[in-house]
Amino acid sequence: MRFLARSVVLAAFILAEFGCGYFRSGTRLDDPGNWQRAFRSTKPADVVVVHSRYWRSPHWTFEFEYFFEIAPHEKLREQLFRENKLRRLSINEAARSRDKGYGSIPAWFAPKPPDNYDIWVHAEEPRGDFQVIIDRETGTIFLSDRQV
Repeated sequence: MRFLARSVVLAAFILAEFGCGYFRSGTRLDDPGNWQRAFRSTKPADVVVVHSRYWRSPHWTFEFEYFFEIAPHEKLREQLFRENKLRRLSINEAARSRDKGYGSIPAWFAPKPPDNYDIWVHAEEPRGDFQVIIDRETGTIFLSDRQV
């Protein structure tokens, strides 16, 4: 009987840990672990994350939202375009892209008017929320995505 009780507790813990985001939920601001959370990879040592915000819901479904401001980095920029099929938004699409149903967008995230940026989204996922935003003047890279 003790074995059965332990098994039930262990199974409940495993289900809670891996079946929902309860233990990994919350909002993390400028946390060095945000890169791993968002991209499931190790941040390259030469990439400078200026700001980041990562949120994950406590639901059993994988719901998240992230925003990154990354210092200009040509190698990362090239990798983003090489590994993702992206399309550039028109100025009208770019203006509307800020109102995609996000909660509050951080004040530091692409704060200039849309015509100061080149804004790219997945070419084959018209309803996806992944964005690569590049400041035309500074080369600063802004990344955002969400799944709810």
